[in-house]
Amino acid sequence: MYKNSERSGIQIRRKEIMTLLFIILIEIFFVSLNIGYLSSLSKVEVKSTLKENVFIISNLIKEYKKDDYQQIFKGSDIRFNIINLNGDVVYDSTRFNKESLLENHGSREEVQVAIDNGQGFFIRKSTISKKTTAYYAVKRINKEGENVVIRVSKNYSPVITIIRIILLVEILFFTFLNISIHFFYKNFLKRDLYKKIEVIENFLKEKESGSALSFEKDPWILSFWRIVQKWQRKNLENIEKLNRDKRTLNQIIESIDSSLLLFDENLKLIIKNSKLSYLFEIDKDNYLELIKDIEIIELLKKILKNKKSFKTELYLSRVKRYFYICIKYLEEDKRYLLSIKDITQTKGVLEVQKTFISNVSHELKTPLTNIKGYVIALEDAPEPLKSQFIKTIKNNIDKLENIIIDFLNITKIEKSNIIKIEKVSVERLKAELAILLNERIKTSGAKITYNINLLDKNGNIKIDLEKVLTILKNLVENAIIYKGDKIPEIEISIIETRSKYKIGVKDNGLGMALEELNKIFERFYRVDKARTSNRAGTGLGLAIVKELIEKCGGQIDVLSKEGKGTIFIFTILK
Repeated sequence: MYKNSERSGIQIRRKEIMTLLFIILIEIFFVSLNIGYLSSLSKVEVKSTLKENVFIISNLIKEYKKDDYQQIFKGSDIRFNIINLNGDVVYDSTRFNKESLLENHGSREEVQVAIDNGQGFFIRKSTISKKTTAYYAVKRINKEGENVVIRVSKNYSPVITIIRIILLVEILFFTFLNISIHFFYKNFLKRDLYKKIEVIENFLKEKESGSALSFEKDPWILSFWRIVQKWQRKNLENIEKLNRDKRTLNQIIESIDSSLLLFDENLKLIIKNSKLSYLFEIDKDNYLELIKDIEIIELLKKILKNKKSFKTELYLSRVKRYFYICIKYLEEDKRYLLSIKDITQTKGVLEVQKTFISNVSHELKTPLTNIKGYVIALEDAPEPLKSQFIKTIKNNIDKLENIIIDFLNITKIEKSNIIKIEKVSVERLKAELAILLNERIKTSGAKITYNINLLDKNGNIKIDLEKVLTILKNLVENAIIYKGDKIPEIEISIIETRSKYKIGVKDNGLGMALEELNKIFERFYRVDKARTSNRAGTGLGLAIVKELIEKCGGQIDVLSKEGKGTIFIFTILK
């Protein structure tokens, strides 16, 4: 409401200024016209005077010779020259016998025009006196029968001074008149009008008081009041409806899982919802400043040029995510509607599905092929080799079993959010872990040590035993698989704080390069295939570890260096 009133006030002031400027322009036009008329009248008058002087001089030079000029015009106050057609001054009324010192007058405008057309009149600054002077020149024949130019002059500066005084007086008069009108308007007419409008405003605010208005002396204000009453009723109804529609529209826009932006024809932002705010700058409305990514800006430039709607998928390297972009050109309103939807998860699911199928096919095919081959070979194998073939078949069956267990585990983790916290002794944890790793430890000769530091004096910890066993089993198996040429040495540490357990698994294996550390928890990711080609695995082990730890309210970090081993450190809540 305040903003509307302020805007109305600005519009009124703008109209007042425009009215004042219009009046000033009229006054300037009047003054210019008046001064122009006075100037024209003054020129006619001075020209008439100079013509009379020329007439007198013309008659005298017909009767008298040049030698008699000075005697004839000695007492005259007329300033004139007699100039031959070559521009030389033959006679000068103020510089008699010094005419030879005067410069050639053939280039003077009035002389040139008089020679060509018979007469010439000009007002300009004199090169000799430096005063503004009026010149009138005519071509005549003297007593000797020669064609000469008689040029008469008169000081025009006093006329210009008078005109300037008149101009100043008129400017002062209209300035005073404008100030007086403005003062009267502001302090009487406008104030009175504002008071009446204020009465109307107060009545509208306090309409429930039952007071009445009366503008009997001002019928046009009364008509205005009646119009305001009708407008108010209709306006209140419209405002209420607009507010309802606006709330509904905002709710709809905010409920959409895509970022929606509406631009005008110059790609200046009109409205947007709050989705995907990381793609945009705050408090910017120009699309070049608003949008952070040049890829989206280029798409908007394209539609601005072609005026055609289109859809596309886009990968933004800055945020490392995929987006579905739809830009529609609303031809009727000349506006552009941009919608951006994050499809990274959908892309990820498709990618995981492809990777899953590829990995399952590959991981299941290898041991099955080995089993099939050795079963066929077993039929005709000599007795000493049969036990070796059976052992190989059993190892491949174990690989298949581990692969299937990994796939079942990852599916089970995704479906279940249940955490079964129970009090378990550390000795039980060690024993059950040893059973799970028994075969691995025997085969590799691994040495496992423990570093336990608990607040519980009885050596008990509160954990989801099944999940923690799975986490430790996968981490220890990883340490054994990636042992290199060394005998695996693994240290498991458990440190208890007031709110959580900090658990570490340290090995002396191959270690990993720095660029590998950000990828090892991704599903199906395998470290350097050249180093792991002979080692079984689905690439799900560490992904299972990470998801289980997050289910337990913790997080995992890894420190590693190639050839120096690896340390996995994770926390779980009590």
